[in-house]
Amino acid sequence: MDGKRSTFDNLEPQKRGRVLNESLREFAEHGYHQASMNRIVARLGIAKGSLFQYFGSKEGLFRRLFSLALDELKAPLKAIRDSGGGEPFPERLRQVFLAGADFTRAHPLIWSVYRRMTSQDDFPLRETLLKKVREEALGYFRELVEGGQARGEARPDVDPAAAAFLIETMLDRALTAQDCSLLDAGLGLASDDDPTRRRALIALADLICRGLAVPKPEGDPDHAADHA
Repeated sequence: MDGKRSTFDNLEPQKRGRVLNESLREFAEHGYHQASMNRIVARLGIAKGSLFQYFGSKEGLFRRLFSLALDELKAPLKAIRDSGGGEPFPERLRQVFLAGADFTRAHPLIWSVYRRMTSQDDFPLRETLLKKVREEALGYFRELVEGGQARGEARPDVDPAAAAFLIETMLDRALTAQDCSLLDAGLGLASDDDPTRRRALIALADLICRGLAVPKPEGDPDHAADHA
């Protein structure tokens, strides 16, 4: 497989991009089972054997697309986590929610394939690939929460793993609701108005942060105001 991948990697960037985009479009529009290597090569105007030379099989092609999509998603999230600006935990979480929404809007084909994977039990590689996505996401959010705890921005008595589960679950549902008004619950996540959607996402992030916030001492004026 390494040799086949290196053959693909040696292509000109523009040709690599066309192969990946057309392949992704095929999986997004037809799912895995009905995806056709013949349709892909027809649109690309290349020999069918070329795809097999590059990826070995349809599964190899899909795995490559999945790996590249995951890297694409992780890049902005890593930038938020590793930011040297010193943003507090609530601001980082807001940025994560907005970055997730921006990704689904900027990469509709990737998002479409992901939604097919989560909703179709017979999707090949579903268990293996979704397990990887969940492990990456939960690990990321756990690090985010632990960082907030280390800086005194998140309550120390909260289990980071449980908090990560809560964040990942809410974000996944919020992003799915963007494309399904039935899941929106009237929050504005499915709105065509971008500012409305972004306010709804920020409100959800802030709701989580309030639950994770370090309790203020009883003598603190803000504590009295919170319980007024």
